Amino acid sequence: MSIVERVLRGSFDMHVHTGPDLIPRALDDLEMARLFRNDGFSGFVIKNHYTPTYDRAYLVNRVIDGVKVFGGVVLNDTVGGLNPRVVDVAGRMGALVVWFPTVDSLNERKELSKWENHPHPPAWAHVQLELRNKGLLGEGLTILDSEGRIKPVVDEILELIRQYDMVLATGHLSPIEGMALVKRAIEKGVRKIVVTHPDFPTTRYTLEQQRELANHGAYLERTFENVLAGRVTVNEYVRVIVETGIEHNILSSDLGQVNNPPPTVGLREFVRQLIEGGLSPDDVEVMIKENPQKLIH
Repeated sequence: MSIVERVLRGSFDMHVHTGPDLIPRALDDLEMARLFRNDGFSGFVIKNHYTPTYDRAYLVNRVIDGVKVFGGVVLNDTVGGLNPRVVDVAGRMGALVVWFPTVDSLNERKELSKWENHPHPPAWAHVQLELRNKGLLGEGLTILDSEGRIKPVVDEILELIRQYDMVLATGHLSPIEGMALVKRAIEKGVRKIVVTHPDFPTTRYTLEQQRELANHGAYLERTFENVLAGRVTVNEYVRVIVETGIEHNILSSDLGQVNNPPPTVGLREFVRQLIEGGLSPDDVEVMIKENPQKLIH
């Protein structure tokens, strides 16, 4: 067994996109579960920007043995936005992750305008523009009021995340919002926090901000899709991982798109490149195996 295969054996992916979805996906839930099991991974989390996935994960686990699949909910407009009711239902039904707004965040909404007249917008933008043309797109969700204070409804949501011991993920909130959210979550007793791809163009945190988040106990999510899209290099990832601490980082694929490799293939390449970039196999194993396991237990 190669070093890469040893590191990958039993790994867990916190960020996988599957069908059914409004955005085209390469594999459905069951196909993805079989792939992860057959490739020797322990499991993954299904993420969907438009619908809950905790009920889908339950059914996958009933059908496919040898792999553990989790779901959650993204607080976008299709589930009521910043909606405590859906968070409570998610908690009752065994959801693992609550992502704050992604494609419907005010932060991401500002990005949509640049794709309006583009002949080939990315899949997420294409769906959002279709919704807007039907008059079904909201104004953009933010956790802050007009004076920059956290909205009371956010505190309700954080209390439910704490109550059900779910993972809070920052979604596509702006860094200013994300910093405020993480600090408030810690004050409210939330134990498990993930900063969703802090190297993404619209959610790019400074190294100083990332260090601060790590010091608060949050995990910084490094995704291979970011590398494939050319938004960040593996060498840059190695640098920020070292700067923020192996114990505060997780490695995810953020894959499942039709034009990208499957998540297990992507993670294999991610691990190989990180080791070649200077990280030790043991350190990579912590980020792709041990740290995610702390989030799912």
